Amino acid sequence: MSAAGSARVTLRQLCRLEMPGPVLLPSLLPVLRQVVPASHAGFFFCDDRGNITNMYAERMLEPERMAGYHAQHDSAQFRRQYLARCAAANPLSRRSVTPEERETAYYRDVLAALDVEHFLYAIVRHEGRALGQLSLYRGAGSTPFDEHDEQALAGVLHYLGMAVAEPSPPALRGLQDQVVEEGLALLEEGTGRVLYADAHWPRLVRLAHGNAINPALARTEHETLPRFVAAVLAAVVSAPNAVHMVRTAWGQFAFRRHALTSGDGSSTAVALLLSRLAAQPLRLAQGAAALGLSPQQREVALLLARGLSNQEIAGELGITVNTASYHAKRVFERLEVHERSAIGKVLAAAAGQMAH
Repeated sequence: MSAAGSARVTLRQLCRLEMPGPVLLPSLLPVLRQVVPASHAGFFFCDDRGNITNMYAERMLEPERMAGYHAQHDSAQFRRQYLARCAAANPLSRRSVTPEERETAYYRDVLAALDVEHFLYAIVRHEGRALGQLSLYRGAGSTPFDEHDEQALAGVLHYLGMAVAEPSPPALRGLQDQVVEEGLALLEEGTGRVLYADAHWPRLVRLAHGNAINPALARTEHETLPRFVAAVLAAVVSAPNAVHMVRTAWGQFAFRRHALTSGDGSSTAVALLLSRLAAQPLRLAQGAAALGLSPQQREVALLLARGLSNQEIAGELGITVNTASYHAKRVFERLEVHERSAIGKVLAAAAGQMAH
């Protein structure tokens, strides 16, 4: 199989993972550039009026220059061009920088800075609805995109629509099934001083801090814990739409914020929710137990979820390959799945239902 053919297979597999588009794009675009050779690429999520609502590009301008570029050069022009491409019969189009364009501030401030000379555009749709624009770029000294490149991109456009159609969930929703327990504290904005904490917060925040817990270290925690909480609060306030993860010897923890407002409308405090997340092997084991599998089937299901073959399962459990195959077949029947990759999802879903 050719390199491009192998890349098409990989692309198809990535697009079928049912992951949110923003999560998938950083891995997807490099593979796409093996199908259609390009120096870099980007995807622009757009609303029905042509406004960019989100984007991922392998090369980006600095935030200040990006804002200036849209304000001075490209906001209205991008919308017009995007809507025209949406209305066109062919979702694909290509062009190169013209001599006249090379004299413009847009070329100097944007295209030259990103080394863009040639473009291949595709309007990506899912179930008939335009989701946004894929842009492939080649730099100075490269050949322009041609009909062969268009055909190669057209062959995978359907899969791209499947990939970017997956909505991006609110930050913690994707983790909610992993939450084992939570603690809440009301913190003074700016200092991180604890104004109120529920019964779970003091224990969970010590675990998230990551130090060993013993009498000797406890004497220093009145200094180290407030510094840790203040640092987390600063990160959460500065990036409120991100999930702030901490991994320590005690496991994985997620922080999220909810700003509180006083009666006169001024923000005075921040409510910080701290979630302890279950480790994946624990979740799978809990899910297997929740589904009522026999002890042997539980063991086999967990090994299948880890990707082991029947022969490897036999070696792990000290049974024959035939016995391992029999139990694997029974697991598939009990879980009503046909692929090994689906077993982990079923077990995790069962654990999530048990947690709620």
